Amino acid sequence: MPFTKFEATLPINSTKSNMEADKNERKNREDTPFTSMGNSGKTPSNFIRYSGMAMQTLGTILVFTYAGYKLDAWQMNKMPVWTLVLSLTSIAASLYLLIRSMPKLK
Repeated sequence: MPFTKFEATLPINSTKSNMEADKNERKNREDTPFTSMGNSGKTPSNFIRYSGMAMQTLGTILVFTYAGYKLDAWQMNKMPVWTLVLSLTSIAASLYLLIRSMPKLK
């Protein structure tokens, strides 16, 4: 088995001053990639937030459409009734969830 042995190879600071210097360096670091320019690091950037919404919408539509496709194949329907019904239902559900998750306008 190639994965039976696991070794952590993290550098260990042996002195207290090095540990404090590393802690101060992490506090003062300003290049946080997951926050927007004006944020203090508490909320994700708009890009990440809206990307997550898009992935949720895409996932919902794909799962429901695939379930409809499999139901149609299982029932041997000539017209893809379940695919149409579940895909349209998933689009409506995705739009509903998208609208509910958008921030309220003032």
